[in-house]
Amino acid sequence: MINNVSDIKIFSDIPHDELQYITPLLKERHFKKNHVLIFENDESDEVYLIRSGMVKIYRIYEGKEIVLSLTMAGDIIGEVEALSSDNHRISSIEALENVSAWLMQKQDFLQIVDKYPSVLRNAYKILVERTRMLNRMIRYLTFYDVRGKVANLLMDLYYNFGVTLNNVYKIDFKINQSLIANMLGVTRESISKTLGEFQSEGLIDIRDKFLYLLDMEKLESICHETEEFPTLRKWSNP
Repeated sequence: MINNVSDIKIFSDIPHDELQYITPLLKERHFKKNHVLIFENDESDEVYLIRSGMVKIYRIYEGKEIVLSLTMAGDIIGEVEALSSDNHRISSIEALENVSAWLMQKQDFLQIVDKYPSVLRNAYKILVERTRMLNRMIRYLTFYDVRGKVANLLMDLYYNFGVTLNNVYKIDFKINQSLIANMLGVTRESISKTLGEFQSEGLIDIRDKFLYLLDMEKLESICHETEEFPTLRKWSNP
């Protein structure tokens, strides 16, 4: 749980003794798992600062969900619309688990941007990170077969949620096959089949909905032509 505004990445460079002016502008909100915070194309202007939990950013096309990214504690959502003259939401946001957030009105956020240029610089950095992630997802969707897509996403998930336990690499986030399918633009059946193959080959194990990477070297070999340095698999840099 994030308790200090300074731990929200976009505000991290504001002098600590001046954060007291921002705190009164925040309203605390709590959302249950599966709650949709924002609907695509709705008109609203609040900015959300994620304190705990995780949300997915997605769009619906012809009845199919395409997950664009995952956003975690310390991140901000809604700042793009706040900085734009158009308040229509560009994507939907849904809680993947119970989420705690601070809400800020657009006019308050813009006043902070005007007062502290570092906020705008950090907003650009966040936009670059998200663009890099989207570029990688587009490459997965366009050029790789299912095995390549799944292997690359598993490596991405490890670099963002991974922990090492006795030489076993655990993705410390319960992720279901439907979410993986919607991130990669393939069917859930294809994901189930590919994960089953990876298990049979000794590449991964699945226990209690957690994924364990047993053979990182072989997984990396499937991620050929990824065009990414390992550190660039991070979706958000501190």
